Amino acid sequence: MIQLNYALNKDDYANYYTYVKWDAPENKKKRLTYYARQLLPVVAFTLAFYYTGLFKRDTTFILLIGGFLLLTSIMAIFGVKTNLRKEAEKLAEDPKNGILFADVQLQVSETGIQCKSEWISTQYQWKAYIRLQENEKYFFLFINAAQALIVPKRAFTHAEELESFKKLLRQYLSFDAEIGHLVKS
Repeated sequence: MIQLNYALNKDDYANYYTYVKWDAPENKKKRLTYYARQLLPVVAFTLAFYYTGLFKRDTTFILLIGGFLLLTSIMAIFGVKTNLRKEAEKLAEDPKNGILFADVQLQVSETGIQCKSEWISTQYQWKAYIRLQENEKYFFLFINAAQALIVPKRAFTHAEELESFKKLLRQYLSFDAEIGHLVKS
């Protein structure tokens, strides 16, 4: 059995939120569609300027318009993640969500994962997890499409504990939970 003690912080929640809403592998199509939509106005304006003869004007005017279009596109492309992070931070600041940041004691065993805090005590059997995702800082064990148990890797006190956790995940999670995010739905 592995026992972990940790508390999520607001940055952990913001990382989870942006990962689920934007960075997760299953959001690749969503990201590509968003980027294409951001470039579409640039292409449309460029074609309109070309066919209306606007490009025959003063070079400074053309550079100014082109720079403005490029700048707004870059801001939109890079701003989406910033906006998601701001949404997450707003949710984290809400006192009604304070339970997310409670000290948690996690017990991981062959029967599943038990989560205890001052306010809750929950036992999830392994079959409750429908999807596992991992990045460089976290494990996300999803119990439904939007809700996951967030396990920060910093909660592991030594490498052997982390390896034991990974072994339990490989051993007890269903195959669908391990690779489900790789399969198109």
